[in-house]
Amino acid sequence: MFNPYQTHEVKIIDIIKETPNTRRFILAFKEKKIQKVFDFVPGQILEVSLPPYNEAPFAYCSSPLHHEYFEITIRAVGSLTNAMHKLKKGDTFGVRGPYGNGWPMQEIKNRNILMIAGGIGLIPFRPLIKYICENSEEFTKNIQLFYGAKSEDDLIFKKEYKKWCKNINLHITLDRGKPKKVAGLFCDIGLITTLFDKVKVFPKSLALVCGPPIMCKFVVRKLKALRFSDRDIYLSLERKMECAVGICEHCAVGSFYVCKDGPVFQWSEIKHIKDVI
Repeated sequence: MFNPYQTHEVKIIDIIKETPNTRRFILAFKEKKIQKVFDFVPGQILEVSLPPYNEAPFAYCSSPLHHEYFEITIRAVGSLTNAMHKLKKGDTFGVRGPYGNGWPMQEIKNRNILMIAGGIGLIPFRPLIKYICENSEEFTKNIQLFYGAKSEDDLIFKKEYKKWCKNINLHITLDRGKPKKVAGLFCDIGLITTLFDKVKVFPKSLALVCGPPIMCKFVVRKLKALRFSDRDIYLSLERKMECAVGICEHCAVGSFYVCKDGPVFQWSEIKHIKDVI
C-alpha cells in the first residue's frame, strides 16, 4: 500500500521548458512497486523535498490515468524552485503525497463546467483537462475554460491548446499587449474578468476557480452576478498549503486546514471567512 506520509525518491525522466521561468518535470518513482499503486485525483497536491532547500507543495499536472510517470510544473520564484530549475534529466529528489481533496469529479461529469484559471493556476486544471480529453464519452455537457495570463510569454502548456479545443471551449486573455493569435487561438486583451462580458457562460454550470487571490475575489463577484449558487462554485486554495499534514498550521483558514480539508472548497463552506481570498 502506498504511504502518502513517507518520502520516496523520484527520477527526472524529462524537463520541458514552458516559459522563460517555468519548467515541467516528468517524473517516475525509482521503486517500481510504488509506481504501480500510486494514484491521485485531479486537484490534489504533493510535497517536493530537495535538501538543503527544505520542501514545498506543488499541484500534480499530469493525467491521473497514467501510472508509469507523473508530472509537476514549477515556476522559479524562490530558493527551492530555483534549485529545482538547475536539476537535469536523470537527477533525483524526494516527494510525498498525494494530499487533500481534488476537483469534484463525479459532479463534473454530469454538469456544464466553467474552469477559470489565472497564471500558474492552470496547473491543477491540467490533470482534469487531460482526463476530459482522454474520456470525452463520460462528459455529455458543455465545458468551458477561461484562462488569463500577464503576457504571451507567461502562457503555459501552449502546445496543447489545439488538442484541448476538441473537447473544451477555451478562451484566453492577456493582461497586456495587443490582440493576437497564440498557438492558433485568438487571445483577448484584459483581465480575466473581462471574458465574462465577451463570452456567454453556459447555463447551470459548475464553476471551478484557481489563481491569485485578487483574481479569485473578482471572479467570484462575476459568478454571483450571473446567479451562480454558492454550492456551484469551487475554489482551490492550494497556494496556502505548507506542510500538507496539518502540523504547521500555516494553511489554517477559519476552522479549516487547507491541506486536510481542501485545497478545493465549495464557496458555501468558506465565504464567511475573513480574507479567505
